[in-house]
Amino acid sequence: MSALRALVDVMLPETDSPAASAADTHYFIDLAIPACATPKAQAAFRAGLADFAGFDRLVPAEQVAKLKARAAKDVELPYEESFFLILKDYTLTGYFLSETGATQALAYERVPGGFQGDLPLKPNQKAWAI
Repeated sequence: MSALRALVDVMLPETDSPAASAADTHYFIDLAIPACATPKAQAAFRAGLADFAGFDRLVPAEQVAKLKARAAKDVELPYEESFFLILKDYTLTGYFLSETGATQALAYERVPGGFQGDLPLKPNQKAWAI
């Protein structure tokens, strides 16, 4: 679990919003992969995660380099065979559907007003959570 936690934090590090692990994205992935992924994607994810054993003990620059190398290798593979694409998909889904991601990384309005089809955006405005 510690390698997965480090992986999601490399993908979504802390900036002006919390890191992916602050939203428990690694726990989401641990539960969602067996429940939602196909058997082929589950096998690819487990095999890929095994390749990252000890990842959490690397210095940040080494973590980024290792994940970038894997991304370059996996990007041409079909989704169900690509550890990187599966990790990216579940990381983004888990983070932006979490309370932390929806309220601190996205603009959030608990009870939105009526439908407004054309809203002007301000410079550097965050996308809206739904």
